[in-house]
Amino acid sequence: MNIAILITGSRGDVQPFIALGNVLQKSPYNHRVRICTHPNFKDFVTDNGLEFYSIGGDPEKLMSYMVRNPGVIPSFESMKAGDVGDRREEIAEMLEGCWRACTQAGNGMDPIKLPETSKISSETIMKLPDPFVADAIISNPPAYANIHIAEKLAVPLHMVFTMPWSPTTAFAHPLANLDTNKGDRKLANYLSYYSMELLTSEGLIDLINDFRENTLALDPLHAAWAHQLLPQLKVPFTYCWSPALIPKPEDWGSHITISGFLFMDPKKDFEFDADLKEFLDAGEPPVYIGFGSIVVDDPEAMTKMILDAVKQLGIRALVSKGWGGIGGEDVPDNVFLLGNVPHDQLFPHCSAVVHHGGAGTNAIGISLGCPTVVVPFFGDQPWWGEMIHRAGAGPSPIPYKDLDADKLANQIREALKPETKERAKELAARIKEETGAKTAAKFFHETQQMQDTGCFLCPDQVAVYRVRRTNIRLSALATGILVDHGILHPQHLKLIRKKRWYVEKGAQEPVIGILGAIGTTGVGYKNCFSRLGKDLHANKAEKSPSHVMVGDAEAAGEVPGALKAVAKFTGSMGLNTLRFPVDLLYNVANGCHNLPWHFFNDDTVRVRGEISGVMSGTKVGFQELVFGFYDAFTGVVTQPVRGYKKHSSEGVGAGAWGATKGVGKGLVGLVSKSSAAALGVPGYGFKGLERSVRNGWKTNDTPNENSLALLNALRGQGQRSGDEQLGNAALSMVSQAQGNSIRKQLRGRRGWQCFMDLQHLRQNPDKAAAQEEEVLRRWDELKVPKEFTRLEE
Repeated sequence: MNIAILITGSRGDVQPFIALGNVLQKSPYNHRVRICTHPNFKDFVTDNGLEFYSIGGDPEKLMSYMVRNPGVIPSFESMKAGDVGDRREEIAEMLEGCWRACTQAGNGMDPIKLPETSKISSETIMKLPDPFVADAIISNPPAYANIHIAEKLAVPLHMVFTMPWSPTTAFAHPLANLDTNKGDRKLANYLSYYSMELLTSEGLIDLINDFRENTLALDPLHAAWAHQLLPQLKVPFTYCWSPALIPKPEDWGSHITISGFLFMDPKKDFEFDADLKEFLDAGEPPVYIGFGSIVVDDPEAMTKMILDAVKQLGIRALVSKGWGGIGGEDVPDNVFLLGNVPHDQLFPHCSAVVHHGGAGTNAIGISLGCPTVVVPFFGDQPWWGEMIHRAGAGPSPIPYKDLDADKLANQIREALKPETKERAKELAARIKEETGAKTAAKFFHETQQMQDTGCFLCPDQVAVYRVRRTNIRLSALATGILVDHGILHPQHLKLIRKKRWYVEKGAQEPVIGILGAIGTTGVGYKNCFSRLGKDLHANKAEKSPSHVMVGDAEAAGEVPGALKAVAKFTGSMGLNTLRFPVDLLYNVANGCHNLPWHFFNDDTVRVRGEISGVMSGTKVGFQELVFGFYDAFTGVVTQPVRGYKKHSSEGVGAGAWGATKGVGKGLVGLVSKSSAAALGVPGYGFKGLERSVRNGWKTNDTPNENSLALLNALRGQGQRSGDEQLGNAALSMVSQAQGNSIRKQLRGRRGWQCFMDLQHLRQNPDKAAAQEEEVLRRWDELKVPKEFTRLEE
């Protein structure tokens, strides 16, 4: 299975996924794992034996921005300085980078070089980087492209994170900055997750919609329901902290799990530099003080404060320079300035640790029994500091902006108390029994979305095709063998959809549907002007290295001229205007359909079918017409009965109260469901028509010329296609798949995968002969109808 792991953030955010990736690519899973993150971490990823792909973005700039803006809403100074605009441009870049990471070969940094067209052959294609189309996605939430890419590719998505992102009453969202000491905060805690997601969605919805429409060819979303996608869809979450430190809240469902910390294997051959080893051996265990990847504005003042606190306590200290440039020349003998030293090697030699509260540093410190002082700067760091304080492994956190030498000295003094040390050791002993990375991998594979994904002929491989009009699932290798032996033709195959994400569920109720249609149209207009500006100012020299890929039209010098840009703008504006009445009708129909479920938890509301074109839209519309009226009128009778049965066992009068609530549900459903039924045919029908027009009526999944060229190359008949056609196929395989051409390009890449998998297998003739014989034998056992076993001319 090809697994793309999407990560944005600092080194501490990337490190747990390195541990998880190493487990996933080894036995018994043996997946191909690609870590997709910022270019700064290329060496970190590859040095640990994992495949890397750059999504763009600069984590150092991100850290600097977050220090200046610790909350979700940026400061006026940052907006005035243009920081917000720069950050938005970076997010847009990373959205595109995540999509390329899930669908392109290479590493996203080095251009893929093709030979001249006249020299392209099946042999030269073998020399290209192995194709990559994600079969599953693992992601942290700030990689905002995750759910949208999973929707487009129809693949499983599993979220993994170091801080809570799922609504709970147990604690507030780490970025909400709620005062947890004032009264009963359960409701506030729960709502904080929705409010933070709504704020983020409102700020990024135009970027998200531009990405969805112009890159993925998906419908735009509105922030009113886009912010609820992850909890509503029950996307599986695994939180990689220790349950000994933070137990799982009772209101989290079974799709949310806690694995324990994800630790990389320590380097067995690691040795300290001679001067550091000499310092460690020269006296009592020192206190570690460092702020990792945090970028501070005044490193000299920070250095002076640290040294003053150390002098007050009379202790030995290890001070990390980090990205903040802490240090200096006038350093006393009891202080040692550190470069880049692995925490898992260093912390066992420390009496306590002082740091910014990053999840990775917290995990290592607590697991090694180090009392911890957290000096939070932004983000989840205050939350982690509070969790450590609750667990008794350190003092309460003091924000960086409130810190001085006296306060820092007092915090360290608290951490060095015997009772704090003892509690830290107790936690470390419990954490030592956990197997975080292995447990997270197990949770990933046990989710419902990961079941029944195997190939019928090669059960140890993931299926990528389905034989048309059957449920027979085939892997790339099995398909390659069957095509090579003349048993199957691409016309018999359909790209498999492993998981449908019901993102198009839409508005919660009709009024939100109306507002959503207006808002989405406004965002669409904004994006039209924004894209016009980009097109008018675009030129080849401005392309960043991460975008320069062979096959990219802009990289090839085909930059849109002013006339073309204006024509494109005019067309987009016209399309947005014409689409408004369609969206309005569609959103109101969705709102009426969803209202009983959203506000009254009516579990009789049906999941409507998927709309991909005019035929499916018409079908869904008539289904809504029939079932909507049926459910509306029968619900008047069935809902009171269901309510009575549900509550009758709860005591005297409970059944009657349940029946009364059922009457209310039935009456609401009568109005709402009948309204949805009346609006369903025009609302869903016109939506299907719009999608057919936007897709150029090309809603089928038949092989294109590039797929056939790869087929002929696979069968050793490249000359039948001609070098030019084979060259076009190769060019398509390494270009960026986007817009209405996505389906064709992905199909071509799956063909490329079939070709490469079979060629790799045949590097070992004995193994290949046995494998091919087994595949053919299992195919015969399936007794597939003859129309699927002859090669069509």
